Amino acid sequence: MKSGADLLPGEVAAGPLRERLQAARRVVVKVGSQVLCQPNGAVDAAVVTGLSADVAAARADGRQIVLVSSGAVALGRGRRARGLAGTPAGDGMGKQALAALGQPLLMARWQDAFEVHATQVAQILLTHADLGHRGRFLHARRVMAELLDAGVLPIVNENDTVAVEELGFGDNDQLAAMVAHVVGADALVLLTEVDALYTADPRTDGRARRYAAADPRHDAVLAGAGAGTSHFGTGGMHSKVLAARKAAAVGVVTVVAAGKLAGMLGRVLAGAAEGTVFRPAAHGLTGRRSWIATSARPKGTLQVDAGAARALRSGGASLLPIGVVCVDGSFGVGDVVAVIDGDGQPIGRGRVRYGADDARKVAGLRSDRIAAVLGWLPATELVHRDDFVVAG
Repeated sequence: MKSGADLLPGEVAAGPLRERLQAARRVVVKVGSQVLCQPNGAVDAAVVTGLSADVAAARADGRQIVLVSSGAVALGRGRRARGLAGTPAGDGMGKQALAALGQPLLMARWQDAFEVHATQVAQILLTHADLGHRGRFLHARRVMAELLDAGVLPIVNENDTVAVEELGFGDNDQLAAMVAHVVGADALVLLTEVDALYTADPRTDGRARRYAAADPRHDAVLAGAGAGTSHFGTGGMHSKVLAARKAAAVGVVTVVAAGKLAGMLGRVLAGAAEGTVFRPAAHGLTGRRSWIATSARPKGTLQVDAGAARALRSGGASLLPIGVVCVDGSFGVGDVVAVIDGDGQPIGRGRVRYGADDARKVAGLRSDRIAAVLGWLPATELVHRDDFVVAG
C-alpha cells in the first residue's frame, strides 16, 4: 500500500474498491468500438468470443450482467466500405444511416456468440430523451429488471438512427453510467483500448504514472484524462472519468481496463489489480434525486446571486425567486435546470416549480410579491431543496 506522500493527486486506496468489485452482483459492462472492431470496421472475432465467455462465466457465478455495446456505426461503415453489390463504397453515408446498417450486424454477432453459452439476449436501444424523461426512465428500469430476473442478457446501445445531437448521449460511456443507474448496478466495467488512467498519455510522456484507484470528482484526475476521441469511438479517457463521476453519484464503483486482453472481465470481477478503479460517493443519491443528477438533461439555466450560491452549496437550502438574477432556456414545470453562480460556475441542478416565462417574471422578487405579478402563487420556492442536487 502506498504511503500518503506517494499518492498521486486524487488517488485513493484500491483494496476496498477491489473488494466491492468481487462482491458485485449486478454489473454493467461496456465495450467500446475500438475494442470490439478491427481498424477496417470488421468485428474482432477473438474479442467477441472471449468477452461472451467471460460474461457467461460471470453469470454462472451468480452475477447479473447488462452489456452496453458500441460498434454499430463502425460495422455499418465497414460493411459499406466493402461495397456490397450495387452500393458504391465510401459514398458519404451519415452516422445515423450507418448505425441502421450496422446495428443488426452487431446484434447478430452477439446473438451467435451467446448461443454457444445457452444465453438468450435482448436488444435495447435508448436515446437521452428516453432516460431524461422520468416516466420513460422508470419504464426502462422495469423492463430491464424483468429481463434480468428472467435470466436474459440485455444488450444496450444508443439509438443512433433517431438520436439527434441535442438528444444523444455523446458516447456510450455516458450511456453505460446511466444504465448502471437504471438497473441499480453495483459496478460498472468500462472495457477500453487502454489499460488504465495515467497522469498523462504514457505513449508520449515517459513520466506518466498509472492510477490504481482514484476519486473521479478530483480535478487532477479529470485533468490527467485529457480529451480527444478515437477513430471509431466518440469518447476517450476524459469521457470515462466523467462516466465514473456520474456512476459515483449513485454509489456505483467503476473500473476502466484493457478490453482486448483475454479474460480481463473475469480478473476485474475477481478483484485483481487491473486497470483503474474509481471510488463512488460514500452515500449515493437515491430515488428522484439520483435521476436528477445522472439522467435528466437540463432544459435551461438559472443564474443566482452570491447569497443564494452560498446557501445552495452548503446543502439543504431551496432556491427562492429573490436569489435568481437571470433565467435562460425554455422549460416547463417539473423540468430539470442547471443552476450557476455569477461566474458561470455550476452549483447544481434541480426540478423547477415554475415554467420559464413565469420564472423570468418573478426572478429577483420576494415571495410575498409573486401573487401580485402572476395573479397567483404557484410555489414559494423556484426549486425546492428536495428536488435539488449540488454539483459533485
